[in-house]
Amino acid sequence: MRRIIAILFAIAFTAPPALAGPPAPGDTVARYDVRLLGVKLGEMTLAGRIGGGAYAVSSQFSTRGIVSALADTGFDLKARGRVTASGFTPQAYDERIDTGSRRSTAQLRYTRGVPRITGGTLASAPPEPGETPLDPSGEGGTLDPLTAMFAALHDRPRADLCKTDVTIFDGARRSAIRTTARADMGAEVLCTGAYFRLAGFTASELKRQTVYPFTLLFAPGGDGRMQARRLTVRTRYGNAELLRR
Repeated sequence: MRRIIAILFAIAFTAPPALAGPPAPGDTVARYDVRLLGVKLGEMTLAGRIGGGAYAVSSQFSTRGIVSALADTGFDLKARGRVTASGFTPQAYDERIDTGSRRSTAQLRYTRGVPRITGGTLASAPPEPGETPLDPSGEGGTLDPLTAMFAALHDRPRADLCKTDVTIFDGARRSAIRTTARADMGAEVLCTGAYFRLAGFTASELKRQTVYPFTLLFAPGGDGRMQARRLTVRTRYGNAELLRR
């Protein structure tokens, strides 16, 4: 599917903790700088709410500075769903992406956890060269990209950190997240793990890199919940980062 989502998730791919109970209610409003090799690529916002057994979240990304002069790209994502004892269960996902040379849209809807492509240009667009999109009917139990991002980055209690083992489906490709370690460093907590490309990717993408090790640093926020302050992902090009303002 669209490359700008893949780029951001190479930076921000993590997913929901395997909770003993439902995610804690509350709002999250965050702004992140997106950097590669220390150079700012753009800014991303994340705004979501958990309450009443449900969640709703939106996110926007746009390039900034010299990068925007070279490639004015961005996205606008929205998702909603239910919050259960096992975590987040998406019901709807909508995206609008502008690569600078092409605009695309996609809509995913879920029935008993199984995604369906219900609209947008994704429903009729031909696969990208070398890409073999997966059949959504076989992707039950997966999360959409934005729900995965929100589940990873939303403000939450310290006890809920670093418990990840989930699968993501973006409408064409499947990937997974595994958290392997947790380090409590005084008031902060550092989660360590990796993002894995699994299926639906082109041969060149799989040859280039299939495993992206990451660290995710949490620190206390003003309301007592922990906030995702820095996400660092090792790519073949160097470190990519999300830095919360």
